Amino acid sequence: MLYIVPKHSISIRELQQNLKRAIARVARGQVIEVTHRRRAVATLGPMPSAHPVSAWPDLDARARTVFGDRIVQVAGSEVVSEGRGNS
Repeated sequence: MLYIVPKHSISIRELQQNLKRAIARVARGQVIEVTHRRRAVATLGPMPSAHPVSAWPDLDARARTVFGDRIVQVAGSEVVSEGRGNS
């Protein structure tokens, strides 16, 4: 999926002084244009993901891989009610 985001520019000097902040902005998905004497010389942008990320992960499949057969079938509130004698 391609998102159109506005470009922000930063000078080489400012990039050298604030590299950590610039990398954090790029990691959040922002595209930064690097300038030298007000002329664009480079563009910093996030790397494309190796595989698409699903919007809704399959939580049941993940629970099966993490817990296997140890998945509790009875709700915790039911166990507490039975322990108190509230049937």
